[in-house]
Amino acid sequence: MPPLDAVLKSVLGCPMCKGPLTQHEAEVHCPRCHCTWPVEDGIPRMVPERMSKTAPEPQPE
Repeated sequence: MPPLDAVLKSVLGCPMCKGPLTQHEAEVHCPRCHCTWPVEDGIPRMVPERMSKTAPEPQPE
């Protein structure tokens, strides 16, 4: 999957916590609140029905 358009990525933020988003494969992810949304045809589908929660990654000690 190609990366999101730079302009689009610069204006998008997590609708839950307003944090920055990262793109992983075919989804965008908020590292702050661990919400994930699918990206279809280059468009993030950031609606509540499409959101999923991911487990936080363990922090190194």
